[in-house]
Amino acid sequence: MNPAPLYIRLQHYDRFQVDRLMPASSHNEAIDYKGTNLCTLLIALSHGIRLYIDKIAVDLRQGSCILVSPVQHYSVESSNGEAQLARFIFETFEVEGLILNPVAHPPLLCGYPYSLFFSQVKQVLGNESWMRNRFCSSLSTSEMAMMQGRLQLILGLMAQLDQQAAHLQSEEKIKMIQYTVHYMEQHYDEDLTVEQLANMAGMVRWQYSQQFKTLTGQKPTDYLVHLRIKHAKKLLCNSTEPLSKISRQIGFKDEYYFSRCFRKLTGNTPREYANIHLHTQLRTVIDSLGRKVHVPKNATRIVTDGKYTLGELLVLGISPIGAAISMKNNVIYHNKLRNIQNIGHWADPDKIAPLQPELVLLSYHHHAQDLQVLDAIAPTVVLDHKFRLFDRLRYIAKLFERAKAAEKWIATYEDKVRRVRRQLADAYAAGETAAVYLKLGAKLYVMGHNGFAATLYESLGFRPSAKVMHLIEQGQSWIEIQQHQLNHYAGDRNFFLASPLELQTAAHCPQIEAIAELTPGKVHYMDATWNYEDPITRGRLLEMLPYIFKRKTM
Repeated sequence: MNPAPLYIRLQHYDRFQVDRLMPASSHNEAIDYKGTNLCTLLIALSHGIRLYIDKIAVDLRQGSCILVSPVQHYSVESSNGEAQLARFIFETFEVEGLILNPVAHPPLLCGYPYSLFFSQVKQVLGNESWMRNRFCSSLSTSEMAMMQGRLQLILGLMAQLDQQAAHLQSEEKIKMIQYTVHYMEQHYDEDLTVEQLANMAGMVRWQYSQQFKTLTGQKPTDYLVHLRIKHAKKLLCNSTEPLSKISRQIGFKDEYYFSRCFRKLTGNTPREYANIHLHTQLRTVIDSLGRKVHVPKNATRIVTDGKYTLGELLVLGISPIGAAISMKNNVIYHNKLRNIQNIGHWADPDKIAPLQPELVLLSYHHHAQDLQVLDAIAPTVVLDHKFRLFDRLRYIAKLFERAKAAEKWIATYEDKVRRVRRQLADAYAAGETAAVYLKLGAKLYVMGHNGFAATLYESLGFRPSAKVMHLIEQGQSWIEIQQHQLNHYAGDRNFFLASPLELQTAAHCPQIEAIAELTPGKVHYMDATWNYEDPITRGRLLEMLPYIFKRKTM
C-alpha cells in the first residue's frame, strides 16, 4: 500500500447512527456513484456493527477502518440503535505533470478492516459539531482543508499497519529459511530437494530460492553441495572407504558427479585430496570467531588475504603461495612478492581453489557464506582484527609453530625503538599530540590508530589529538574529511602522507598549503608507502624516522 503517489480529493464526510439494517444508498443521495472513481472509507465509532460488502459479512469493532472500492456495494447493520459510523467519500487521481487522471481502482489499502486504537481515531476526527451530517460542498474552504488533512492522517495510520505487517511477515520468512538451513545441516546426507525445503518454509520454489540467496549469499542447491563437500573432506581424511560409499554417505547418488563437485570446490579430486591429507597430522586451533579449526601441522601451501597477515608471515620466514597483493606496488617490500600468486582484493574462492592450499588465513571477519565456501577449499582461520602488531605476530607464529622467530623479531624491534627514541630526544617531547593525514587522489583522510599512526602512538610515545582519540574510541580506522576540517583534528605535531608526485608539487596542492599553517615548523611530509603497520614496514620505518624528523619541515 502506498497512497503517496496519488492525489486524494475529499467529496463528502458525515457521521451517522446505524439502524438495525441500513443500505448504503440511504446516506448518499447527493452523490451519484455511477461512472465515478469514488472510494468510501468507513470508520466504526462504536461496537456491534456488521458491514456487508457485496453480501459478504465483516464485523467491525470500535476503531476499525475499512476501505470500500468504487465497484463494491455495501450495507451496514447494528445489534442496537446507537452504533455510529464515520464516512469519508473521496476521489483518487494519478498525477502526471499538471494533469490529474482519475483512477477507477486506486492501489490504496487492502479491503479488510484495519484495527486502529480508538483513541487515535478520536484524536484525528475531533468533535466539532459542524462535521455532523453535512456534505463537504457546503463547508467552507478551511473546513474542507481540515477534513482533507484528517482523511490523509487516517489513511497514513492504516498504511503504517500495512508496513508493520509486512515487516513481521519478512521476519517470519527469515525464521523459516533459517529453519531450513538448520535442517539441511542436520540432514545433508538425505535426498533433499528445493521443492521440499520451500514447502517446509511455506513458500513457492522461486520465492524460497530468492529469499534463501538473499540470506545466505548462495542458492539452496549450492549451499547443500558445500555442506556435503565439507563433510566429505572429513571422511576422506579419516577413512579408506571407496569413493562410491563416501559419496552415498554424504548424500550424492552419483560418484562421478560427487568427484566433479569436489574438484570444482577444492581444486583436487577426492582421491588426490585423500592422498594429501590422509596421513597429515592435524592440530585444533580456535580462531577469533570461536570456531574450532583443524589445521595441518606442517602446512606449507598457505593463502592469505594479506591485510594484516602478509608482512607477518614473511618476517616469520613463511612465503604464502597466494595473497591479496593488488597493493604490491605501494608497499616497501614489493620485491618479496614475486613468487606469490595474486588473488585480487580479497579472498576470492574462484582464485584460491586452483592453488590447492592447505590453509587459508584471513585477517578479518568475512561473511558467513564466504567462510563456508573457503572452508570447503581448505581449513580457514580468521584473525582478530583488533589485534595490535605484537598480538598478531604471536598468534600467527603459534599457528605455524614459529614462536621463537616471533619473539626474536619483537625483541629486535623494541631495541630499535629505544635506540630511535634516544636519537630523537631533542626532536620532540614524549607526550606531544599528533595527527596523521592521508591524501589519496582528490580525497583527504585523517587516520585513527592504524597505518603510520600506529608507529607514532605505540612506539614513539605520541598521543592522539582529542578528535583523533574520539575516532579511535569509536573504533574507526580512518574517516574522510574536507580541507576546512584539517584544524579540527590537528595535534601539536602533524604528519601528511601523499604520493611522491604530490609531495614534489607541494606548491600546487591546497591541502599541503593548508596543513603547513596548522603548526608551523612541526609538520612532516611523507610518502604514503609508509602508511602500513605490518612488521616489515614498521621495522624499516624506525630506521627512517631520524631522517624524517631532521628533514626541513613547513
